[in-house]
Amino acid sequence: MVTVVENIMGEKTEIININQLEAGMVIAKNVEQDGKVLLKKDFSITDQMINKIQKLYFVGSVEIYNTNIEKKQVSIESKKEEQFNKVEEEFKELSLNLQKTFKQLTNKNGIVMNEIREFSQKIQNELTPKNIVIKNIVLYGSGSDVIYRHGVNVAALSSLLGSWIGLEKSKLNLLVYSAILHDFGKTKIEHRELLEKESLLSRNEFNAIKKHPTLGYKIIKEIAFLDKAVSYGVLMHHERLDGSGYPLGLKGESIHPFAKIIAVADVFDAINSERVYRKKKLPFEALQIVKNESLGKLDYEYVKIFLEHIVNYYTGEEVLLNTNDKCKIIQMNINNLEKPLVLKNGEFIDLEKEKDLYIKEMIL
Repeated sequence: MVTVVENIMGEKTEIININQLEAGMVIAKNVEQDGKVLLKKDFSITDQMINKIQKLYFVGSVEIYNTNIEKKQVSIESKKEEQFNKVEEEFKELSLNLQKTFKQLTNKNGIVMNEIREFSQKIQNELTPKNIVIKNIVLYGSGSDVIYRHGVNVAALSSLLGSWIGLEKSKLNLLVYSAILHDFGKTKIEHRELLEKESLLSRNEFNAIKKHPTLGYKIIKEIAFLDKAVSYGVLMHHERLDGSGYPLGLKGESIHPFAKIIAVADVFDAINSERVYRKKKLPFEALQIVKNESLGKLDYEYVKIFLEHIVNYYTGEEVLLNTNDKCKIIQMNINNLEKPLVLKNGEFIDLEKEKDLYIKEMIL
């Protein structure tokens, strides 16, 4: 617990537990024990002194100048930026690796299961911390890369959703395999330039793109020793519960669970990405669209679990309103995901009550 006070000189200080002391903090009031001064006022503390004070001082609290908190905040922000850049480099590397993997499949040189397993483990274990991974996907999406970066994003989100659902490790691994490979069929489309066409697709062009789940399935199902559930996830990830999906027009329980999970991740990343043919949705609009899709198209329970968990990663993030005011998210509203409670210059603003205000972007 940190207590902020103001001394008689009007200087802001903080009372902290001795276990919270860090090198560089400046003492605002003498630290005394049995009439003996252990640390003098205005003393800049060192690691050596921290060890000494924690062994000898029994009162438990120390008063320091508040300016240290600003320095600490700068340090925290610097670390977050460093983590963000590291995760972004990992996303880029994984995207390149996925491209190589798809080329091996395309060239029919075969693909050893070890490669798929290794790729899956990197997605699950090396893309950390999870809050930075989610923020990266929310901020950047997959851009115009509708195959490789999109595939990595969908695999990362599917891995998270699978773990939140509570899949056992073996099934979680298979789910991630399926998510990694879910759009392999796009590399087999006869006219791949259609994937980046800026104008509206004709019916025939759209039908050509809609073949990609089947094209991918036909090759992936032949991979030796690969569980059939993986290829089912690839084949069915565009199916919808009401039968409006493709390529088979399946409904409800006929759709494999892996496909239902991948569909949630696929939709979220797609609508949250800047494509050559359309602008990305507003960050919180994307959440609302996923929720709306759960009413008949996406699996309701999976979407519910996805939203309940992912909104926790939005809390505390800085955002920019349409007025260009910078705010911090204090609380998400699961019933109105586009209108959270925010804090602006010390004032709470409930966006649900402010009809003219909305969040236009998140801030790194």
